[in-house]
Amino acid sequence: MPAKYFTVGSVATLVHHRGPTTLPGHPPGPADGPTVLCLHDVAGNGNMFADVLDALAEGHRPIAFDFPAHGRSGGLDGLGAIDAMAAHAKALGDVLGLTSPVLLGDGMGAAVALEVAGTWPEWPAAVVLCGGASATPAPDPATITQVREVTAGRARRQFDTTGYAPDTARPVYERAFAEWMKTDPRATVGDLEALAAAVVDGRVVELAGAGRRGVVEQPAALAELVAQAASGVPA
Repeated sequence: MPAKYFTVGSVATLVHHRGPTTLPGHPPGPADGPTVLCLHDVAGNGNMFADVLDALAEGHRPIAFDFPAHGRSGGLDGLGAIDAMAAHAKALGDVLGLTSPVLLGDGMGAAVALEVAGTWPEWPAAVVLCGGASATPAPDPATITQVREVTAGRARRQFDTTGYAPDTARPVYERAFAEWMKTDPRATVGDLEALAAAVVDGRVVELAGAGRRGVVEQPAALAELVAQAASGVPA
């Protein structure tokens, strides 16, 4: 998967992309069609969108990235607040020269996408939310407590099979769990504490064959929804 680092603020941020590559430190080469900027969930990273990026590679410019302290980006404890994550996403967009991107937010990334759209309403061309934006998105306190126990060395990371459709194949969530293991649990605690969003208006589409993990369960179908949202957006 093509990837390269960019410095955003003082943080080395890993960017995943498709299409032509360029010299280190330079944005990925331009491609035909609208840009899609993907924002990952709690404890995730940009590689969670690998299949979505593949599905969008023809006719779009799909980009994902690892938030600070996630995946292979720099940092230890994460940004700790949705507005800080939104500012980081926008700053990265500025570094990459992105104009009018379609924002695809998954779970925590959905909250970040909403914050971006609310703070810079003229920037995104469209917003697509997946896997967890709701009027009452606060995580279960027991979940936060369990992850805190992991950070203190008093508990093991649990193999999380929640949030999937009943017939999702085991390799799908095994792959997702392997990606989550790349992120320090301290950053996961910060993600859970920061997670908050509310959808006041929008269109809800059921993603057949998926629970709340549509990014890895049904990436092609999700990419088609993103493509629909991006239709009519200038390249």
